[in-house]
Amino acid sequence: METETLQIVDMTKEYAGIISGWKYGGAYSIYDESEENIDGFMNGAHFACTDASGELIGYFCFGEDARIPTVEENVYDDNFIDIGLGLKPDLCGRSLGLTFLKKGLQHARDIYGATSFRLTVAAFNERAIKVYERAGFCTEREVTHLQSNQKFLIMKHE
Repeated sequence: METETLQIVDMTKEYAGIISGWKYGGAYSIYDESEENIDGFMNGAHFACTDASGELIGYFCFGEDARIPTVEENVYDDNFIDIGLGLKPDLCGRSLGLTFLKKGLQHARDIYGATSFRLTVAAFNERAIKVYERAGFCTEREVTHLQSNQKFLIMKHE
């Protein structure tokens, strides 16, 4: 999969419905969505990502929707654009993450003029953290999710 073969398109109810059914399994189930969130995907901050054949392979969100509620206060400032992403579960672990992430970063540059990015990732998710580090992200701090008490890392790329 090459970055040029990926397309980022507006989110649709159909795409949101498909994404809401994705199940990651095990510890990664914290990334599962539910049908209750379909309308949340339609707020303009979410975009679908398709491959060369038009198949949905993932999604991106930008801004406040990419943040998590934390026990710690004031962990997000406005100097960065937050990026959230989800790759289709059966594509995870197939060395597609860096290409996928680069496409999302380019989209944020194109539509928001962004040059500084931030993302939040579960601290146990070593596979994703390695991808983010290869893309130039560095861990800024560890935070605690307000509802689950799980540890997350805030990573930045400037």
